[in-house]
Amino acid sequence: MELRCCVFNNMNSGKNKRYKYNKDKFRTFVPDNYTVIDAYSLSDLPAAVHIIKEQGINLLMINGGDGTLQRLVTAMINSIPEDKLPIILPLRGGTSNMTSGNLGVKKNPLDTVKILMDHLESYDRGQETLSTLPVKPLKITDKEHGIRYGFSFTNGLIYKVQQLFNQQENPTFRTVVNLITTTIGGYTLGSQSIKKRYSKISADIIIDGNRYPEDKYLLTIASPFQKLLLWFRPFYNPDAKGIDRFYFIATAADPWLLIRNLRTFSTGKEVPPRSFNDTASQVIIRAESGYAFDGELVEDKTTDIKIEQGPAMKFLVVPETIRTSYGITYRAYFNESLVSMHKKDSITPVKEFELRV
Repeated sequence: MELRCCVFNNMNSGKNKRYKYNKDKFRTFVPDNYTVIDAYSLSDLPAAVHIIKEQGINLLMINGGDGTLQRLVTAMINSIPEDKLPIILPLRGGTSNMTSGNLGVKKNPLDTVKILMDHLESYDRGQETLSTLPVKPLKITDKEHGIRYGFSFTNGLIYKVQQLFNQQENPTFRTVVNLITTTIGGYTLGSQSIKKRYSKISADIIIDGNRYPEDKYLLTIASPFQKLLLWFRPFYNPDAKGIDRFYFIATAADPWLLIRNLRTFSTGKEVPPRSFNDTASQVIIRAESGYAFDGELVEDKTTDIKIEQGPAMKFLVVPETIRTSYGITYRAYFNESLVSMHKKDSITPVKEFELRV
């Protein structure tokens, strides 16, 4: 496979605002034949996708968080034929980096790309192969907001916690940890304001044509990936899923039961009562609540959406050196039997661009 590589920097993502992982820093070590794009606004996305399409980019490193990935993937699917979509490596440039975490990426964007250069040079010499993982993103069809493609849908309790997160000034990943612990602790101690967050939502949920047998639920989650934030791996028997279905959870269980058994349920060892925890190919949700998609909130009073799967995309499986930090090699969360190997042909030079508003 002939590589045409690109680094895309969202200059407004969580870590780029603070550390400024911009074009100049990447240019100190990436080859001259790499395209590097600094995007400063959502209005830059069409131009960025045009560059990716016209340059025939087939390995795209996305320096941003889960929201950046969702926006860019949606724009590419709408503009680039499925068989021309690039291999993707999400870098840890955002506040929320769920997708990169599933691939085992633990280092900062600069260090990840520096290590990857050695891997790609060995590939260029025919000494190594590239490994890729096929993933079908969630396709959310919203009657009010159109179609988007992404990797993590939540509503109910988790959506309400994300609302609290967005209300914080300059939120960071530590803010996520603090909010989870304080909401759990607040419910345990009987805080009335926290208990309101745990109130159930009225909804109709239809899973592959079958109605979920509850009128109210506590939370729902959908994702093609096994792991969410922190230690949360709530999907039961995750390795049984191929690429043609996504994970889906809906639970009407009592909040106190979930809290008392948090470690067991949050790591998928057991399924709470009054819950669906399996895979699906289509879910329809009509609810009296908003929702979150890759951390971005849709704060409507009602939700009327359909969740399906988008076209298959390839994600780069990183070498072990990128998964190793402080002497610890971290696990990647995917089914290794789905991984494909690619051999080298040749590299064609590409150009450098910068986008500004």
